[in-house]
Amino acid sequence: MNPSPAKTYHLSCTVDPYRDGWLLARFLSERFRYHPPHLWDERLAAGVVRVNGTVAAGDTPVRKGDTVQYEIVHAEPEVDFRYDVLHEDADVLAVGKSGNLPVHAGGKFIENTLIARLRDDFGTTDLTLAHRLDRETSGVVLLARNRAAARGLQMQFEERGVEKQYVAVVRGILEDTVVDAPIARREPAAPPYFRVVDSDRGRASVTAFRHLAHGESRAPDSDDLPLSLVEARPESGRTNQIRVHAAHLGHPILGDKIYGIPEALAREFVDAGPTEAIDRAAGAPRHLLHCLRLRLIHPATGAPLEVSAPLPEDLRSAASWSPPLGDRFGPA
Repeated sequence: MNPSPAKTYHLSCTVDPYRDGWLLARFLSERFRYHPPHLWDERLAAGVVRVNGTVAAGDTPVRKGDTVQYEIVHAEPEVDFRYDVLHEDADVLAVGKSGNLPVHAGGKFIENTLIARLRDDFGTTDLTLAHRLDRETSGVVLLARNRAAARGLQMQFEERGVEKQYVAVVRGILEDTVVDAPIARREPAAPPYFRVVDSDRGRASVTAFRHLAHGESRAPDSDDLPLSLVEARPESGRTNQIRVHAAHLGHPILGDKIYGIPEALAREFVDAGPTEAIDRAAGAPRHLLHCLRLRLIHPATGAPLEVSAPLPEDLRSAASWSPPLGDRFGPA
């Protein structure tokens, strides 16, 4: 895919505690690694970077809570804007998104997001995300259509009242198991902000995996790599939880370019994007994780609500599955 046409954006961010005291030039080049340092030097010299409203030089120290405002000319990467409406009423919207679509702005993505497209398609800014999926995770996304619904949905996610069912393709033969392993962000914090299992610093995290099928990879040059199709049910909702726990078991998700390939390649992917070597190491164009089903209580009516998104073709065709999948996960 080709990037979108370059546009001028006026953006801002807040200095986090980790970068308190950094010089502005270092803050910008480390915080926004998808823009090379020399571009930040040019922007600083042009006077288009401000700290708390005042034009600042690159050797200006920034402090926790400072607002850094900047102007950039940026071409966003292309995304797959496809989505299916799975449920719609006056309070709740549920869609099934593609496996290459950020749900909200972040990093290289500003406007090429699910929430921006839905607000445009539905002609309202009242839509708010009730939870998040990674850009490469396909499947069910819930949104609220008003403030009351947003509060109700948020409360259910925070109190673990939403039953979440994912399906993933992992390397090797993964049998039924439950992973109870705390997850933390690895320190020092730096892109790609790896999450790791850490019994000392981590927050409680539990994921139940259930073996659904097995087979051999259909990818070229895969050397008949054994694969498993598994159900994953996260009891908690930590960032990258399923991906981290699968990798912790020694069965990373196929296509995972952070937790499923050597660390040096993962850092290269974050800095420069996908390459032939990275794609070959990952084994698939995207990590093969899909949010199949969410069960919850409707925030307005109090009735049970179940929303499902059929298993996409890339998971279905990753291997010759045994037993065959048939229509177990929606229409093929």
